[in-house]
Amino acid sequence: MSSGSISINLAQSPEDIAAVKVLFLEYLEFIEDFLCQPLDFQDTKKEFASFPDVYEFILLAKLGGEPVAACGVKKFKPDIAELKRLYARATGRGHKLGERLTVAAMDEARRREFSEIYLDTDPALSHAVKIYRQLGFTDIDRYYDNPMGCSLYMKKSL
Repeated sequence: MSSGSISINLAQSPEDIAAVKVLFLEYLEFIEDFLCQPLDFQDTKKEFASFPDVYEFILLAKLGGEPVAACGVKKFKPDIAELKRLYARATGRGHKLGERLTVAAMDEARRREFSEIYLDTDPALSHAVKIYRQLGFTDIDRYYDNPMGCSLYMKKSL
């Protein structure tokens, strides 16, 4: 899908996968600084050692041909997808890329016959939480072992 000079596509080429990996590493640096806590409990070393193998699919957003945002979707259960690592660089902000990527991820998950999509986020990321709620995500109980007690867990039927 594209709009003006913005494109959002499945990352499949080696160049696109490498760009997503860089964006995800930027995301980890951002979120660890924001939360003042490392995400080691998510086994990120293993994730990046075999990147992108842990993902069912990854999406890359480009603005004027330059990578500016990405997200990944994992298979949580046979019929449940999980949205992970949604991130936009400062140069990509202001273009509704968070919303666009989330919608594109839901569309692709639906196409792959997932019935629901889960996510977790921090309530302090109020802009992200607002987007998820506007898209119809609802709060759910904790669905994985996360030592960060203040995380918010959400789901949406596809």
